[in-house]
Amino acid sequence: MPALERLVLFDIDGTLLSAGGAPRRAFRAALVEYFDTEGGAANDRFAGKTDPQILYDLMLAEGFDAAEVDERAADFFTFYLTRLEAELEVETRHRLHPGVEELVGSLAEDPRVVLGLVTGNIEAGARLKLERFGLWERFEVGAFGSDHRSRDRLPPIAVDRAEARTGRRFRGPEVVVVGDTPADIACARAAGAVAVAVATGVHPADDLAVHQPDHLVESLDAWPALLAELDLSMDLSPSP
Repeated sequence: MPALERLVLFDIDGTLLSAGGAPRRAFRAALVEYFDTEGGAANDRFAGKTDPQILYDLMLAEGFDAAEVDERAADFFTFYLTRLEAELEVETRHRLHPGVEELVGSLAEDPRVVLGLVTGNIEAGARLKLERFGLWERFEVGAFGSDHRSRDRLPPIAVDRAEARTGRRFRGPEVVVVGDTPADIACARAAGAVAVAVATGVHPADDLAVHQPDHLVESLDAWPALLAELDLSMDLSPSP
């Protein structure tokens, strides 16, 4: 068996899939339920933020103090998850982005790779979004918004979990972060990881290029070329 060479960590929303309006509708409903206001949730840009960061930013702006948000956060997210599940059931725009199924499948079968997630979603929300496409079980490790409010703190958590699972410590450029926002590029940089930007979210390729990712693709449909750039090309077909 080839030795492990890479820990590849994916963002979810805008990178692997679009959940349409379901997450925002669920979030707004939970805000009204527990804070009697949705604040600026209708227009706030959620992309690149962790779920707890969104909650705190919106409610601090409405005059709540951090202690009040702390006190209500657990119940807020329990309600949010219930609404998210219901909203995903009726969301017609919940879809994988081009190339995702093929790329994730290739990496999951590659014995040189540990496949993981680095996402602002709380863990249970990430699972709801990915299970609908049969992808949740493909990811061996992950770090989530429920682990830390700061996105920059998530890659090291994923690295620690990968080491606990495999006994292998992935360092610097052995870690690859794939995401669709400048925040994904920044969190890769904070961890000394390779930053792969994909322009399938709200940020076009020109905007992402300003932040100088190591690799930039319009879509993960370009996955064979991307794997070649990452030195992860491999013929995984069975031997005759």
